[in-house]
Amino acid sequence: MMEILRYNIILNSCGLIFLIPVLVPYPGPLYKKGIGAGKEQLLTYSALFHLFTLSCLIAKDTYMLYVPSSALNDTFFLIALIPAVISFLMLTAAVFTDSSGSFTLKKGRNLPVWEITFAIVPPVTALCLDYLFPGMFFTGLSWSLSLHLYRTLLMLKKEKKLKDANIQIDRDHALVKTFQMQPHFIFNTLSAIRTLCRTNPELAEECIDNLSGYLRNNIDALSSKDLIPFDEEFKHIKQYISLEQADPSRSFSFEYELDIRDFRIPALTIQPIVENAVKHGALTRTDGTGRVLLSTEVIGDYIRITIADNGSGYDGLTENEHKSRGIGIANAKDRLDTFVKGSMKISSSDEGTRVTVLIPKNNVCS
Repeated sequence: MMEILRYNIILNSCGLIFLIPVLVPYPGPLYKKGIGAGKEQLLTYSALFHLFTLSCLIAKDTYMLYVPSSALNDTFFLIALIPAVISFLMLTAAVFTDSSGSFTLKKGRNLPVWEITFAIVPPVTALCLDYLFPGMFFTGLSWSLSLHLYRTLLMLKKEKKLKDANIQIDRDHALVKTFQMQPHFIFNTLSAIRTLCRTNPELAEECIDNLSGYLRNNIDALSSKDLIPFDEEFKHIKQYISLEQADPSRSFSFEYELDIRDFRIPALTIQPIVENAVKHGALTRTDGTGRVLLSTEVIGDYIRITIADNGSGYDGLTENEHKSRGIGIANAKDRLDTFVKGSMKISSSDEGTRVTVLIPKNNVCS
């Protein structure tokens, strides 16, 4: 009997150790004004009541080592029973509430299977062990383990939520940077349309349609969190090219060789690269022989997208042109990496610049 009491004291003491992480606030960025409300707060209350329960059980077993027949043993047990029940109810409430403490077990809602599993499996296992080893009391330790595992699950969910939020911030940041050069292009396009209204009204009308479609695609990209078909991005590219070629002073050719088109990419990734190739590549040839080539092909497990121009290369650019071209390329590279883990390689010489984008097929092909 004395050995069993000692073992129970050890088991319940281990239960107290498992409770310590549950009562400590979440570390780092997960810590916001203490434990917080909702599930975490209910879990903390459950741990506090269980802490009291274990303390009473340890006191009972310790007292029984010295006074085995004392009537206080039953009193210790009854005192421990009340917080034990409250602790169980608190954890049960935590399982079926959201982070704000609202009840979530409603029609159409999925059961929190993992949370229920973590809360139930250890106590059920403990009951089996109690049956196999009469006199031993595993339930106190098992309930501490349930609280510990449940707290770990909540922390992992918080970390995932924080990670997803950071990814979304990176995506939004990259998208906002994509629009840094837009005001200049819009101003130049409107100036060209104003001239065409007098000289070629039909072409001016076509340019207005292209400009509205171009701006609409840009605005849609701001609110879009999903990949878009390459054909949509290519349509956006052609709208941009049409607007640039509407200005008679901007003479260049645009060609494309698309071996594959059935894949998806982040919005506004290839178009800014083409725009850079036009502005800082093809248009540097003042004799009208500037050329931009867009091509797509499958290379093993990757889709390769190439944008090449026959401009003067990086060495022929001014300091401001270097800066603006760098912004456009960096923005596109950020979006490719953030959304589809794509890579970009740039090669430049006095014969032109070539930008090569590699995207894993399994990330963009359905």
